[in-house]
Amino acid sequence: MKYFTKSLSIAATGAALIAAGSIVSGAPAQARGGRQIFEQDYHFSKPMHGYSGHAGNYYCDYQRLPQRKCDANGQNCRIVGWTLRELCQ
Repeated sequence: MKYFTKSLSIAATGAALIAAGSIVSGAPAQARGGRQIFEQDYHFSKPMHGYSGHAGNYYCDYQRLPQRKCDANGQNCRIVGWTLRELCQ
């Protein structure tokens, strides 16, 4: 029983240190006015390209993601559309 209590105490201390570390590490970003990450999806019938580069104070990048539709077995899939995902940070 003594071993179980000691290991439980160590686990609780570790969890408290992790929680305190996440609070402390987030504070400087908040104080500096940290920027948000923007994400937006655009839907097209064919693959489209986006410009990757700076837009004002943000750097934007794009991902082309296929939208697939599969049969009931999940074996035969085909692309029915495309999503162009914009990520700016």
